[in-house]
Amino acid sequence: MLKSGSFFSEWTPQTFIPVITNAIGGILVGLVTKHAGSVRKGFSLIFGLLLSGMFQANGGGIRSEQVLGGILAGLSVDAYSASPCAQEED
Repeated sequence: MLKSGSFFSEWTPQTFIPVITNAIGGILVGLVTKHAGSVRKGFSLIFGLLLSGMFQANGGGIRSEQVLGGILAGLSVDAYSASPCAQEED
């Protein structure tokens, strides 16, 4: 099917799983941003980080870097929502 030595010649059907899931994820992020706005997308992102951290902690613990990253992400969303950009008047 593919020429030997080409870029895709070593790909297996399992190789396409992360490619397809990343593509679908990108489309979903675009749809959420379009319909809900970037602030709600940010809150969803923080909730997703917290949720995945809880799942990971249940399975064996989380590292201090992950805790710090979650705190910094939460603080950045809070700072953005507390003082949004001013709209310029025409």
